[in-house]
Formats: sequence, C-alpha cells, structure tokens
Amino acid sequence: MIYLSATYKIGDFKKWYKAFGENESKRMQAGLRVENIFREFDEPNQIKVLMSIESLVTANEYIESVTTPEYLEKLSITSPVEIKFWDVFY
Repeated sequence: MIYLSATYKIGDFKKWYKAFGENESKRMQAGLRVENIFREFDEPNQIKVLMSIESLVTANEYIESVTTPEYLEKLSITSPVEIKFWDVFY
C-alpha cells in the first residue's frame, strides 16, 4: 500500500474544512482515500492529511489539479504544500 501525506498551514480552519469536504468526490475518483487528518497540537492551523492511494499516476494528476493558486486560495492554504509518498513496511 502506498500513502500520500500533504502538510501545510491554513489561515481559516472552517473555510478549509468546507472546501476540503466539497472535493471528496474528486479525491475518490482519483483513487485517494483520506485515512486521517492531523492538526498540530501547538499550532492548530498546521494540517497534515494522510491518504491511501491506488496509483502514483492518478495521485500526481490529482495533486496537480489541487495545487493551483486559485484552489490553494479557496482552501485558505497560506504556506507551500509539502507532499510525500510513503510505502508501508510494518
């Protein structure tokens, strides 16, 4: 199984959560399933989203579509988005 983590800072949690939820069908069509969403304890606007993915190709296509300046603004993202892919070993 392959996982993707996306880490970034947001300006407005309610705005982010609403826009993130509205995008669920697009994530599902791309074969991405949200496993967990983390908010940093001391910095609650620091978010990490963990998703399982079916294909690196479709995951990368999805990432390209949601990292446009317009979409990042809609999500209230105020920092660069750090994307990492993970392979489960245990």
